[in-house]
Amino acid sequence: MVKSNNTTRNKLIETTGKLLQLHGYSGTGLNEIIKQSGAPKGSLYYHFPEGKEQLAYEAIERTKENVTNFIKESLARYDDPIEAIQNFIYDSAKRFEADSYFNGVPIANIVLEISKTNDRLRELCRKVFESWHEAFADKLKSGGYSDEESWDLAMTINAMIQGAFVICLTRQDSKPLLVMAEQIPVMLIKGK
Repeated sequence: MVKSNNTTRNKLIETTGKLLQLHGYSGTGLNEIIKQSGAPKGSLYYHFPEGKEQLAYEAIERTKENVTNFIKESLARYDDPIEAIQNFIYDSAKRFEADSYFNGVPIANIVLEISKTNDRLRELCRKVFESWHEAFADKLKSGGYSDEESWDLAMTINAMIQGAFVICLTRQDSKPLLVMAEQIPVMLIKGK
């Protein structure tokens, strides 16, 4: 029975993440989550007594864990931080073109939507971005950059990636990511 409950709980979180990706926070309703997940209404409130906000929180938290792990694993493939970050961005461009990148809650979209209305979710989104910054900063530190320089560069890189994705979505192509990847050596060589 516990396994079944965990499966239902996971399905509700997964479905919420997909719906947040498609419709945003305001456009995602509990009835649609129930319908898409196939879970009984009672199980939603059993697992998530706080309703939609708690479901969104869990979906964002899962995205944070999944994407942070993905970033760390991708960066670990290369010893040189410049090569690692550049290849991470090239890989992101390939994933964008293959339409296989966006498996999780689009954090930038959610924070733009809720930043003035939901401090709990806004704060979680801040922690998500910091987790990603930290992954890039750790890689830069391993390559000899100072702590402060690593953090500042990581924040810049993550902001550029987030912006590039928005422009990619607007253009419906990966060129902004490819252009950004080409600029990484120029940007990071000064810091060494």
